[in-house]
Amino acid sequence: VLDPGSVNFTHASDLSGGAADFIYLNPGEHVRAGLHLAKRRAIVPSYAVYEPGFLRTGAALAGAIGAPSPVYRFMFSSGFTWGYAPRQWALDAYLALLAEEAPGAPWMIAGLDVDILPLAEATVAQGGHLRVGLEDAPFGSELGNETWVQRAVAAVTAAGGRPASPDEVRAGKAV
Repeated sequence: VLDPGSVNFTHASDLSGGAADFIYLNPGEHVRAGLHLAKRRAIVPSYAVYEPGFLRTGAALAGAIGAPSPVYRFMFSSGFTWGYAPRQWALDAYLALLAEEAPGAPWMIAGLDVDILPLAEATVAQGGHLRVGLEDAPFGSELGNETWVQRAVAAVTAAGGRPASPDEVRAGKAV
C-alpha cells in the first residue's frame, strides 16, 4: 500500500472544539522507494486516494518508474473533511480523472467513517470493487464486521456482481 500524497486529517465533529488535526504525511521519496520495490518484485501497488491529487501524482510516478499499474482505492468519508463524501458525482469525478490519468486501471471504493454501500450499485455497474469493514464503517457503528460484509455481499449481488473469493483475490483475479 502506497499513498501518493499527504493530507490534513480533521474530523468535522472536531472543528468547532478546536481539536488539533494531524498531517498524514507521505513524502515523495517514500512513495518512489515503494514503487521501485514494486517494480523490482513485480508487486501490484495499491493507492489510497484521499484527494484527486493523489491519483494524478500516483499515476505519474508509477508511469515514470515503470511500476505495475496500481489499484486505485477511492477513499470517501462522511466524517473527515478531506476528499469527497460518498456521492455519485464524486465517484464520477474520480472515474473521469482515472480515465485521463490511468486508463483501464483497476479501482475500488472504501473510506473512513462512512457507509459506502449507497455507491455499491454504481461501483459494480462501472466495473469497480468495494471494501467494507470496521475501518471503513461510520464511527460508533453498532454493526460488526461480519454484518458489514454481509450487507456488502447483498448490495453487490443485487447490483449483478458477485464477491471475489479469497483465492481469487490472492491470485489477482479480483482486480
